[in-house]
Amino acid sequence: MKGERAFLRVREAAPMLGISVSAAYGLANAWLDTGGQTGLPAVRLGRSILIPRAAVDRLAAVGSAVGTENRTA
Repeated sequence: MKGERAFLRVREAAPMLGISVSAAYGLANAWLDTGGQTGLPAVRLGRSILIPRAAVDRLAAVGSAVGTENRTA
């Protein structure tokens, strides 16, 4: 979306995903340690770990759609 930052701090992304900050750091570090094989997509910029907003948006969209594909009206 226009005007939104492309990257979020871990402490900003965690509540958007409904997880604790420590869980988000654990998942971000797993991503960095495994070269993107597992965890929460993240980049390290200096001493900071940043989460791409697009990754948060994708995860939020998947989470909101889980279990809805077989529902009837």
